Amino acid sequence: MDNWNNILNEDILKSNINFAALFVLHFECLKDYIITQPKTFYSDVEIKDGKLCCEEAEEYKKEVRALEKNIENVSFRWFMNADAITQEDYDLYQELRERRNDITHELLKNLNNGFYETDAKLYVKLSQLYQKIDKWWINEIEISISGETMPDEYDPKKVSGGQAMILSIINDIILDDNKEKYKNLLDE
Repeated sequence: MDNWNNILNEDILKSNINFAALFVLHFECLKDYIITQPKTFYSDVEIKDGKLCCEEAEEYKKEVRALEKNIENVSFRWFMNADAITQEDYDLYQELRERRNDITHELLKNLNNGFYETDAKLYVKLSQLYQKIDKWWINEIEISISGETMPDEYDPKKVSGGQAMILSIINDIILDDNKEKYKNLLDE
């Protein structure tokens, strides 16, 4: 039987819509990140009409694309080969993708059924996986390419890229209801 409370109770419905949106947003950002980072690393990058365009270099085709046909999986495997992530992380990503697809393609069903603690735990794992890859990229790729020496107080565990920071702010506003904090920041 349908759980009408999940649909008719405005607070529950908004909470479920927010959760679905956050899960899909976070997953899509992770997916884009794992595809874009190796692609831009190996490719010739240009900005055309305000958009980032990557011409796939031969090295990218050899080092990344040749690993597998699916661009999403092959990019993830590239991170595995670089020891940024593990097989467990790859398996988690497949589970996250399956749940993302279910949320997206069966949204009304999910809003009707509601989300459970298992979904919240999966969302936390999604967030942690994104942070793990982001931190690795910054510490192992960006810093080493820059040739800069990090100050003594630099903490590689606290580093975060721009997109990760934006996702953190979105989480803070939606999940922790800290909209006033950011509203005040805007006012200043």
